Amino acid sequence: MTYITRGLLWTPRYEVSIIDDQSATLRALADINNEHNRIYEITNSQLITGSVPLLSGSVRAPASMDKERVEYMEAAMSDTHSSISSTADSTNFGSYSYNITREFYLLPKSIKTFPFLSVMISFNYTLETAIYLSNGVSSGLFQRTFIIRPSEFLPAGTITFYLATTGITLGQGRLVDTPKQNEQKISVGNDPDVKFNIISIITATRQTPTYGQDVNVNVTISNRKDKQIVSVKLTINSGYRNTTLIIKNRSSSNITITQDPNNRSILIIQAIIQANQDEKFAFSLKQSN
Repeated sequence: MTYITRGLLWTPRYEVSIIDDQSATLRALADINNEHNRIYEITNSQLITGSVPLLSGSVRAPASMDKERVEYMEAAMSDTHSSISSTADSTNFGSYSYNITREFYLLPKSIKTFPFLSVMISFNYTLETAIYLSNGVSSGLFQRTFIIRPSEFLPAGTITFYLATTGITLGQGRLVDTPKQNEQKISVGNDPDVKFNIISIITATRQTPTYGQDVNVNVTISNRKDKQIVSVKLTINSGYRNTTLIIKNRSSSNITITQDPNNRSILIIQAIIQANQDEKFAFSLKQSN
């Protein structure tokens, strides 16, 4: 007999240990929560995720990982080092299931944690931001962005990033359902040490045959970190469908600018900036609607 009950649930959770800007390891954990006041002896079970809609308001998103809860879960994992599955045991009609063949107990009002999936990821770290171009001076910070591409489907859950060498927590975000070999970006707040400054000056305005203007633009991106080299991406929306880019000069080959081939109003500046250095780019735009 099969039936649906409340108060027994599981949520995925991920820990990413960052080695450097382009390498990291991921651990996929399943937090199995018993909200009842009774003990359960589990002899055979499955974790099911994916597209499984239930008519209830009790479906909960994973809670944020405070320090005490992390330590409690780590202790609970002392007898469960190996992952339940290397891949999902079955994929049926948009759902994924992971078999738990070992026996275990769920104590009243407790959480049991298993590594539920062995998965490899490709990883990249970058700083990104996007702005609309306006006349005058604009400045701002870049978002810290972690990019992962998993070898297997990852169900939605909390994802926490740690520095491998020290164990320091770098940030936490929400991972959506991520198909295998699909890139997913997780932003975890601004980096206060990396800034951009844009000076935009209108040099000419045209009324015919269509309204447009010419603009001179100077971009400076500053890295005020003492040791770390950073990779940045600055996306600028010029606001005009017909935009012609004229490159004037740049500080080095470490900074480039391109236009989105599908949307000529979008300019993409990418740069690799040494510690305590600036990179600069000067260009002009001929714009019309």
